[in-house]
Amino acid sequence: MSGNDPQTLTDLLRALERSGDLRTLARECGLSVRELRRRLAIWRRELQAEHEPDEPATVEVRAVGPVALPSSAWQEEPDEGESPAPASGAGAADRFPVLAPASSLLRSPLPPRGRSVLEIFTDGASRGNPGPAAIGVLFRRKGGEDLAEHSEIIGRATNNVAEYRAVVTALEFCQHWGIRRVHLKLDSELIVRQLLGAYRVKSPELRPLYQQVVFMSRGLAEFEVTHVRREQNAHADALANRALDA
Repeated sequence: MSGNDPQTLTDLLRALERSGDLRTLARECGLSVRELRRRLAIWRRELQAEHEPDEPATVEVRAVGPVALPSSAWQEEPDEGESPAPASGAGAADRFPVLAPASSLLRSPLPPRGRSVLEIFTDGASRGNPGPAAIGVLFRRKGGEDLAEHSEIIGRATNNVAEYRAVVTALEFCQHWGIRRVHLKLDSELIVRQLLGAYRVKSPELRPLYQQVVFMSRGLAEFEVTHVRREQNAHADALANRALDA
């Protein structure tokens, strides 16, 4: 090992794997040399997988269908725990017409026949991050009119948790209505990349919410996830902030 001074734990594990003198260490661990070398290789790969970011690529929505992710987008994974809360949209709800509350609809707002797609815009807002948080959801017929809206306070949460809670709530409405084709649009780069499979979900706060979204999406015939600019998601943002202002 003296020829290559290890700079990281990964380097050290690699050097140990290549070492010809593992007998003493193996004996102290109660392992054979062969088994110790095998475990060192596994630990090194696990360590690399945990700390090396995934390469941007064209990926698939999990268990659903292909969605292209531009190779130039989002070269580095942001810290899940410190995503900045978006600028407040307080007062912006006045710019949008009031729609039917989604909770008041007993059946699908889409036409009963054909292959109509429900386009859903979701947003989460947290004042304090973590702090008082709310979600906003806009339901639209793809290529057509706005159909319904939903907003609610969810208690104290981070912005990322609120973003996920908005997606989960939107999919719960889809299940209730029996909708099978959904195009989801949101402005959180982190959440989009996680849902597309380009980022692992490391946060223990986000992992169960992510798993819930993946599980629910598997019951859909079509599920697309698209990142949109914040101004394209202004209505959902306004709904979340309207709930916080109430």
